Amino acid sequence: MRTDRRFPFILALAVLLAAGPLHAAGSKEKSPAEKASDDARKATGIYNEGVTRMERADAIGLKGNVAHAYDYSATPDGKAIREYEQAVASFAKAIALDPKMKEAHNNLGYCYRKLGKLRESLAAYDQAIALDPAFAQAREYRGETYLALGQVDKAEGELAELNRLKSRYAGQLEKSIGLYRERQAQAAAHPEGK
Repeated sequence: MRTDRRFPFILALAVLLAAGPLHAAGSKEKSPAEKASDDARKATGIYNEGVTRMERADAIGLKGNVAHAYDYSATPDGKAIREYEQAVASFAKAIALDPKMKEAHNNLGYCYRKLGKLRESLAAYDQAIALDPAFAQAREYRGETYLALGQVDKAEGELAELNRLKSRYAGQLEKSIGLYRERQAQAAAHPEGK
C-alpha cells in the first residue's frame, strides 16, 4: 500500500519536470546571447541612421559657403547643426545598445567636433581608441581635434602613431598640421592692430 501513495506524487513530479522545459521552450524570454545579438542588430540599424544624418550634415556644409575644413572657427549652418545633433543622438543610442561599437564612438566624436564640442569629441575618440588602439580613422580625427584645441604636440603624436601603423590617414593629418602651422606663422607675421 505504501507504493500506492508514492505513485501519484512521483507521477506529478515527472509531469512537472517534463513540463518545465516545454514551458521554457515556449516562453518569450531570450537567452543572454540572443539578447546581445538583438541589441547588436538594433545598434547597427541606429548607427546607420546616424551615419546618414552625419553625411547629410557634411553635404549641407559642402554646399554652403562654409570655410575650409581646417578652419575650426567655422560653424556649420542651422540645418547642418540639426543633422549633427540628430546623428549624435543616434550614435549615443547605438552605443547604449552596443558599447563596444568603436565606429559609433568614432562618429560620435566626429559630430561633436563639428558642433564645436571638442572635449566631448576627445572623450568619444578616446573610447574608440581604447576599444581598438589601431583604429586609424579615430586617431586621425583625434589629431584634428588636438589641432582645434591648439595642442600641436598631441596631434603630432597621433601622426607618429598613424605613420607607425602605415595608415593612409597619416597624409591627411600631416596636411592638417602643415596648414595649422602655416596659419600660426601668418598670424605671428601679421598680428591684428598693426
